Amino acid sequence: MLPATRSAAGVAYCRVPDTRLTEPAWIHPAPRPPAAEPDARQRLDFAGFPNAAAIDTAEADGSPSQRVLVTYSRNADAVMESYKSAEAASTDGGLTFGAPADTPLREAPIQLHDGGLFATAYYLTRQDEHTNRLGVFTSPGLGQPWTRTEATFTSPGELVGGGVAHGLPIQLADGTILVSVYTRYTDTGKHQAEVYASADGGRTFNRRGVIARPSGVHVYNEAAIEQTADGSLLAVLRREGGQYATLATSRSADGGVTWSPVRELTFDGKDCVVRGVAPRLLLMPGGTLVLSAGRPDVWLALSPDGLGETWEDPRVTYHNRDGVYDAHGTSGYTGIAAVGPHRLLQVFDNCKLPGLLPGGGLNETACPDSGLFEHGSWYGIRHRTIDLPEPAPGRLDLAALHRSGTLTVESTMTWSSPSRPRTRAEGAFDGSTAYWSGAVAAGGPGTLTLGFGKRQRFTRLGLSLRPGHPASARVYVSDDGVSWGEPVATVTDRTDYALRHVTFDPPVRGRHVRIVAEESSGCDPEIGATCAMLNEVELYAKPRKKLLTGNLTELDNTIFD
Repeated sequence: MLPATRSAAGVAYCRVPDTRLTEPAWIHPAPRPPAAEPDARQRLDFAGFPNAAAIDTAEADGSPSQRVLVTYSRNADAVMESYKSAEAASTDGGLTFGAPADTPLREAPIQLHDGGLFATAYYLTRQDEHTNRLGVFTSPGLGQPWTRTEATFTSPGELVGGGVAHGLPIQLADGTILVSVYTRYTDTGKHQAEVYASADGGRTFNRRGVIARPSGVHVYNEAAIEQTADGSLLAVLRREGGQYATLATSRSADGGVTWSPVRELTFDGKDCVVRGVAPRLLLMPGGTLVLSAGRPDVWLALSPDGLGETWEDPRVTYHNRDGVYDAHGTSGYTGIAAVGPHRLLQVFDNCKLPGLLPGGGLNETACPDSGLFEHGSWYGIRHRTIDLPEPAPGRLDLAALHRSGTLTVESTMTWSSPSRPRTRAEGAFDGSTAYWSGAVAAGGPGTLTLGFGKRQRFTRLGLSLRPGHPASARVYVSDDGVSWGEPVATVTDRTDYALRHVTFDPPVRGRHVRIVAEESSGCDPEIGATCAMLNEVELYAKPRKKLLTGNLTELDNTIFD
């Protein structure tokens, strides 16, 4: 990492290492900018503050597919009664996007456990001393119309008025929807970060907890919340009050009711303060927790154990510098979505949207028409896919092996439903840890048996059972598919939120792998009182030695050592 810089007050700010990457693609303008710099009319074609989400879908034959949605603002950066937003969609894992179209959504949607989609507006409006209102959008599914309603957000404190809902909501295993909000109260008049909870599908929200209150010169606003690998909630917050906006963290072990004291976010082994705005958190299906933020530039950091206690490998993924001021160019606002167990999409803007001057003119000081920017002063949205480090070499692409006929699949986990098209045996290795994307047995136990054409030396196993609920499983390896012996791995009453891995040292040899998911209670009514679920499985094997010919090249989107 480059040396930290110090402010006049002696605060050491981290320098995030740059990364040599291929040029990211454009979502807006579409088609891509026709010239190095926009003309006066093109500079009024605003696009900024993007966010992203990946929604599981299925083809008519039941094969898994995914739709990646990116939404972004088309307004100047100012509070407005009405706003314009656009949306673009990808069906190839975020590699390419279709033409943008108008959308009522300001933030990207999440997919709820019932299959419906849910999204929030951005600005809250004060209704009375203890109530704000926020627009929420619901849809039965992709391609269906959006319904906007006004949700009430009730707080025990007396509000000054208004506020902002930042980041994607999350849904807990019991169906509760959580939304992070920052707002102000009469006792301080300063912003604080909070979490609100809804038990009725998003119609009403009550304040569940306060993540961070004003303290001294510091106030807290934008907060990203994610459920980590152990089920706790992690918040990464934007903290104002110093020379620059910096990032801080807090954790809740009781679903957001109480939060640990706020502390500075740090990079592993570095004694410096991390600058940043608009944090985004994402627990990848493969188990890595990702932090995306910016200003200056756009960057990522990783928590390989999925907990977010330590952050490793910070890397700049995009910059649009003018050589004048490091916070010029991109706003640093980003969106991230998982497009595979270890691959993500990151979206970002090219130039920070202008604000409004008191007289109504545009304040474009963050991205002036100077001709100095590396990628021009276009207001636009860009994207790239990024491969994260896998927990070990030798991951077997089970889905590809199955499509080719090399992998056979036998299973007693045959529960299915027309409303759950990704619930099938093959759902256990489709790269997604969404709740209904797996293999399910009504009652239990349930078994999934994988047969390989050649003997394998298995070095590692990843399992996710019933997301958000305690579950147990046993794993066996066999040469002949008849004699199974003792389990090579056992999971007992473990609650998973992503894949968790176990290493086989020495490797376990065999041609067949059987996973027995034990019966558990309290299952979804549509399945029955008891069930067995296998959400996702990964297998790693030591490759056979073979002679390689030709040139080997490193993938451009692999940015981590």
